[in-house]
Amino acid sequence: MKSLDKAAWRSQLRAQRREQPFPAAGATLAKVALAWLESLRTNDGGLAGSPLSVGTSVCAYLSIGSEPDTGELLATLTAAGYATYVPVCEPDFHMAWTRWTPGVPMVRSTLAPVMEPVGKRFSFAELSSVEAILLPALAVDGDGVRLGQGGGYYDRFLAGLTAEAGSKAGSKSVPLAAVVHEHEFFPNISLPHDDLDAPVTDVLTPAGHRRLGKQS
Repeated sequence: MKSLDKAAWRSQLRAQRREQPFPAAGATLAKVALAWLESLRTNDGGLAGSPLSVGTSVCAYLSIGSEPDTGELLATLTAAGYATYVPVCEPDFHMAWTRWTPGVPMVRSTLAPVMEPVGKRFSFAELSSVEAILLPALAVDGDGVRLGQGGGYYDRFLAGLTAEAGSKAGSKSVPLAAVVHEHEFFPNISLPHDDLDAPVTDVLTPAGHRRLGKQS
């Protein structure tokens, strides 16, 4: 699939997800994500196993279809003390964020074929102490190129995030992790991309975590 464009890659990856059965790996993925977040804290000078600061949050998402299951991941992060937020669709392909907790009421989005938590909506700038952002993807390569579904929501969000970080001197970038099945990580193949595609810093699969790009 090396020479294929984005549309062709998406078509083949979606077909693989439809046709290939995936073992239940929600608990394993949750452990991988929690270990990764713990490593971020220790790299920033925190003590392993130390309590989270009040208000420490993480942005994740509600998996759908054949995506790696994030149900247990969300529950695990919340139980560990993180304020866990998931995206909700806004007009013009923008996203807001809503707090997720076990048992939160869900309604169908009026803008996309997904279910969303009921609750107050926040812009990303309104969230405090975001440790990391976990993103859905169809594939990711060793340079951090993320291939999404092509809907445009995450492209706009990541572009805004990159622009905001670049406008603030000395600001710390938020780690971005794409979550995929193990065979959807391509360490030695370059995925199609353009100059507007924002790279991710990490990839999470049920098999483990890898840092990407120049950081690896």
